[in-house]
Amino acid sequence: MDWITNVKPSIYLAFLTVDVKLARKFERRRKHRIQQYLQETPAVVLLGPRQIGKTTLAREIAAETPDSVYLDLKDPHDAARLADPGRYLDLHAERLVILDEIQRMPDLFQVLRGQIDERRRRGRRTGQFLLLGSASDTLLQQSSESLTGRVVYEELPGLDALEVGSGRDSLWIRGGFPDAFTAQRDAASARWRINFIRTYLERDVPQFGVQVPAETLRRFWTMLAHHQGGLLNASELARSLGVSVPAVTRYVDLLSDLMLVRRLPAYFANVGKRLLKRPKVYIRDSGVLHSLLDLGTLDDVLSHPVAGAS
Repeated sequence: MDWITNVKPSIYLAFLTVDVKLARKFERRRKHRIQQYLQETPAVVLLGPRQIGKTTLAREIAAETPDSVYLDLKDPHDAARLADPGRYLDLHAERLVILDEIQRMPDLFQVLRGQIDERRRRGRRTGQFLLLGSASDTLLQQSSESLTGRVVYEELPGLDALEVGSGRDSLWIRGGFPDAFTAQRDAASARWRINFIRTYLERDVPQFGVQVPAETLRRFWTMLAHHQGGLLNASELARSLGVSVPAVTRYVDLLSDLMLVRRLPAYFANVGKRLLKRPKVYIRDSGVLHSLLDLGTLDDVLSHPVAGAS
């Protein structure tokens, strides 16, 4: 640390600020709720887009739960342990088993149903499984059909103002994805978000069996960003994109299932009228919204018409 004596105080403080920021850990408000659910139900499904912090949160819960088991199904070694899932899970019948990226092995849901019922018969009724997955209609359907009455769902959103404390302007501009928020510089955060968008479109979306050209979906996503908080006009979007209205509906469904877009239904006391009225659509994460619109700084956002809606 002798080099500090030759560094101007302002520069040293800048280094110190970066180090402290990078070392920050965020106490996720969903954590205690998930732990409470595990004390009440056999299984909890934690849903959220990739990189939102599900794995970090699950590892924290595992560290606080004696003898828990964590398996990342993206890891070939962990996935190989479930070549015979019934046998493996029988060996850990008294532990909390955490399965990350559960949508990669959809056949597991039927096995989990049998495991939960067997453990119930043995007297263990709660805290058996914590399942993590990128939100998708397929995942919800598989788990709801197989684990009806045995599972609680919880969504993990991005970081919020109560979790980050200071730096709320940065939270607005950079968004709530932890890696984007904690980047050393605004430019690094912007690069992370641009790569996140590209990766989702080119790699992650096809994994869900959706055959939509990445460029088409990006243009559509950007159009929604320009209409942030506005009424969904499927006909107008279809004409601009050169696709059919049903295609636009499918694109909105896809981005909603992946928890990248929020569709806010119109409110009417008459449910029939509510279904007929057009919903409003929001890009869920403000940082992703700003990247889609190529807004990199606070001044850029404040000078753009989307500022209020953002």
